Amino acid sequence: MMDPNMNLANMQPGALPPSYHSYPCMMPQEGQSASLPTQTPLPNLPHPSQPESPPPPPRVYKPCFVCQDKSSGYHYGVSACEGCKGFFRRSVQKNMQYTCHRDQKCIINKVTRNRCQHCRLKKCFEVGMSKECVRNDRNKKKKVKEEATESLVIPTEIEDVLQCVLQAHRDTFPQKPLLPPHNVDEDEESPLHPVSHFKGQDIDMVMFDYVTDMSSRAIVMVVDFAKKLPGFLQLSTQDQITLLKASCLDIMILRICSRFNPDDASVTFTTGLTLTQGQLKSGGFGSLLDIIFQFALSLSRMNIDETEIALLSAICLISEDRPGLEDTTRIEKMQEPLLEGLRLYVRKRRPKESHFFAKLLMKITDLRCISVKSAEKVFDMKVEFVKEMPALISEMIDKNDDE
Repeated sequence: MMDPNMNLANMQPGALPPSYHSYPCMMPQEGQSASLPTQTPLPNLPHPSQPESPPPPPRVYKPCFVCQDKSSGYHYGVSACEGCKGFFRRSVQKNMQYTCHRDQKCIINKVTRNRCQHCRLKKCFEVGMSKECVRNDRNKKKKVKEEATESLVIPTEIEDVLQCVLQAHRDTFPQKPLLPPHNVDEDEESPLHPVSHFKGQDIDMVMFDYVTDMSSRAIVMVVDFAKKLPGFLQLSTQDQITLLKASCLDIMILRICSRFNPDDASVTFTTGLTLTQGQLKSGGFGSLLDIIFQFALSLSRMNIDETEIALLSAICLISEDRPGLEDTTRIEKMQEPLLEGLRLYVRKRRPKESHFFAKLLMKITDLRCISVKSAEKVFDMKVEFVKEMPALISEMIDKNDDE
């Protein structure tokens, strides 16, 4: 179990107990009106009595120069149909060599054009189709494809940031449990457990101890995660504490969401301990568990991976809009490579989902709403509940003096 006297002050970077491992969180948190431009008269308006000019006639293409079928426009230098355009392009690109079995004098029209490829290609050249136009078109498409591929390459300096954030996440929250999965011992699941009541909810005090212990350990590891992020240790101590208190629940909820079992809403922690949905609710989550579980399902449907969770965590932490910060300009500059890294990573991982980055950032708004509800619940429990709240949890949800 955690030291109940531990608080945020003695958790400053460099003073963390080395023996703590990563545990997912089990306690959720926390004009000037515009004027219209002056209207000016439009010049050269026609007089009402003058008839309006008729619209220009639609553009009419000549028949296909090769087969006299309906032309779709000018292709490779001449008016041509889609069939002859495609035939000429493929023939040139593949350097095709055709043979005629009728003295190379075949008549080419829209009925006979497919009977002799040799004479069709010959006529394409005779009417003026250009090889060079095909080559230029091919090179243009190749260039566009290369540019698209190049745009998905993440610059080295951004890639370094991504790897640093991902490693910090893995060091403080490994993907797989460190020990084999196991449940609460049967003799601990006794109907004789002491039960307390809080706003109509029965709280199993044994499960409450599990939940708060895991939560305290999770807070320790969020602090450790922050220490490892580029530039965090260079901030003032006050700004470090402000950022941690404002974002800790965001990060803890993200982490617990990645550990939910979608089938039964159970959670397996880094230690391998698995608590069921009922145990989590009776341990203090209550109805808040349903809200967190729905958020976890939405993340699961988006197929968010470990790197995206790590970057979202870092962006939640390094955020200049938190009240009480001293150096917002510096923190904003620290967040820029994190946002750019997430944008490029998402674009590279999902090249066909152009709006995914925006959707992912919107999840931060949802996350903050859940954190506010969580913080209110924990604060109420701290004030009204008979059981004393562990020091780390209590201090993390305490409001700053200027809020």
